Amino acid sequence: MQLKSYHKKTSTLASAVIISLAALASSNVHAADAVSFKPWVGSDNVVSLGETITANENGLKSAYTGNPNLNFSAWAHTGDWFIFQNTNLADVSVTVSGAAGFAPGLTVWATGAAKFDGGTEGFASEISAAGFGTPHSFNATGAIGDTGTLWMANGQGGNVIETLGYAVSGPAAFTAADTGWGETVFTGAHDVSLTNTFENGVTGSTSANLASLTFNDLAPGWYTVYVGGTNHASAGGAFALTVSAVPEAETWAMLLAGLGLVGWRLRRSPTASCEAAA
Repeated sequence: MQLKSYHKKTSTLASAVIISLAALASSNVHAADAVSFKPWVGSDNVVSLGETITANENGLKSAYTGNPNLNFSAWAHTGDWFIFQNTNLADVSVTVSGAAGFAPGLTVWATGAAKFDGGTEGFASEISAAGFGTPHSFNATGAIGDTGTLWMANGQGGNVIETLGYAVSGPAAFTAADTGWGETVFTGAHDVSLTNTFENGVTGSTSANLASLTFNDLAPGWYTVYVGGTNHASAGGAFALTVSAVPEAETWAMLLAGLGLVGWRLRRSPTASCEAAA
C-alpha cells in the first residue's frame, strides 16, 4: 500500500544552513537519555551511496500501536530505537521485514548535525489520556511539538527537529478520539513532514509483515528510527531493519552518460588508428 508523496525542491545549500542552525539550537539541559539505542550489524550506523546497513532484533506485538491499555499510542521502552547517519544527498529507504508473528510499524525523525540525545523522561509532565507519562507512552506519528512529542523535541526535552514519515502494517487504524495523545495512526505509509529541509518527498509501502519508507533526496545528517509491533493480537517476533542509499536519478544519468562517452571513444580509437596507418 502506497500513500501520499510530495515532490518538494529546496536548495541544498539552504538546507545545510538550516540544519546547522537547528543543530546549534538543539543543545539543552533537559535531555537525560530517556531511551537507548539498539546496535547495527558490525556497529555500522553510517550509510553512504550504494551502501546498506542492517540491524536484527525481536519486536513486541504492540509497542508501536494496538495496545488498548495505552489507548493505542506507542510505548517507547518496549519498542526498538536506532540512529543512523546519512553521508550524501541520496534516495534512502528504511525497511522493516518481520517474521510471521510481527506486524511492524516504524517512524523516522531528523536531528540534523547531531545524534538524537535520547530525550527526557517525563518532560513538562506530559500525561496521556490513558494516564501515562512520556516516553512510557508517546506520540510516534505526530509532528514535533504536538502533544506527546515534547520529551524528544528540539528546544524542549530533546533535540529532534522534524518527524519525516511513518509506516504501519496494520491491521487497525486509530483516530484522535481513540489515542492517548490525540494522534492519528493509519495503516500504510505516510509523509508527515512539515518542511522540505531534510527530504523532497516520502513514499512507502506496507504488507502483513513489512513496513517501508523511501525518502527522496534525503539530506546528509543524523536520523532516528523507532520500530514496534502494531497488532496486539499477534505474538510478535524477529525483524530485520535495513537502510539503503542509492544515488539520485540525475547522478545515475550523468554516470551512464560518462560511461557511454568513454565507450564511444574506445570504439572509435581502432578505426582512427587504422586510417592513420593506411
